Amino acid sequence: MAALPVDPAVSVIVPVRNAGDDLRRLVDALALQTIERSAFEVIVVDDGSTDASAVGVDTGDGWISVLSCPPENPYAARNRGAGAARGRVLAFCDADCRPEPDWLARGVAALDDADLVAGSVLFTPPERRTVWALVDTETFLDQERAVRAGRAVTANLFVGRGLFEQQSGFDGTIANGGDHEFVARCVGSGARLTYAADVVVWHPTRASARAFIGKVWTVNRRHGIRLSRRSERPSGAGLRAWVPILETLRNRVGAGRPLALERRRLDASGIHVTTWDRARALPVIYLVVPYVGAAGQLVGWWQGRRLRSTNGAGTNVNTTAPPSSQ
Repeated sequence: MAALPVDPAVSVIVPVRNAGDDLRRLVDALALQTIERSAFEVIVVDDGSTDASAVGVDTGDGWISVLSCPPENPYAARNRGAGAARGRVLAFCDADCRPEPDWLARGVAALDDADLVAGSVLFTPPERRTVWALVDTETFLDQERAVRAGRAVTANLFVGRGLFEQQSGFDGTIANGGDHEFVARCVGSGARLTYAADVVVWHPTRASARAFIGKVWTVNRRHGIRLSRRSERPSGAGLRAWVPILETLRNRVGAGRPLALERRRLDASGIHVTTWDRARALPVIYLVVPYVGAAGQLVGWWQGRRLRSTNGAGTNVNTTAPPSSQ
């Protein structure tokens, strides 16, 4: 097959660990992009997979390249991918996402009026309409709200290569929240961040209690570790965190969110909720999420303090995580 041009306009960067089936479905979606295949490259960074995740995805013509590295974390992997990228635009996506065919075309166009573009992350309607899938959809990956706070997630993020290099990329010492930290750093330096609702990728829902609670626990535990690095105390250390209904009410009202399931998020993904759905989600929203979150923060904070005590206060605390958890 003929080799692609030396300098494609866009580099799509995808970290992966033990998610081979997801990665192959993502590659299929990227093959359907409306821009010419010669205009973009795909860089897969295998972050220490043990299931041969990236085997067979290299097309041999330079369109897809695979970088293999020891297991570290998704942000370190993304930095490796960006270091090998040839495009002037870096487009970040996760292995378990499915971009719309016009994803790249719209994302690059949106960069004409911004330095960073955060596209919409919608949720694939679940085969089983569980309460966990419903709460998962309204809880995670809300790019519109994140952008209002000056943050964004790498499940769907476009950034100019120059800005990325100027900011020295992601903090590769953290396994969770590195996308928020990077985008906030860019915005703090004067970069323009915009939300583009028509730049769309789809993400699966977590339809089981184990998957959803595991996500809440992991995110909060790693947040606790980051707090310990900054010598800050987690909210779980305060009494208010253990009066979850009142604290959750306060947080949702303060953020301008409804008291029950947020229909805006669910409707956007084609998931239409009933009154029964809203009622059965209340215990998860007001009891499960806050208690699991507070406990996860405390455990992470304690683990971070132990590591700092063992390794020295100046040592970076690092944890590993599969990229699909972002």
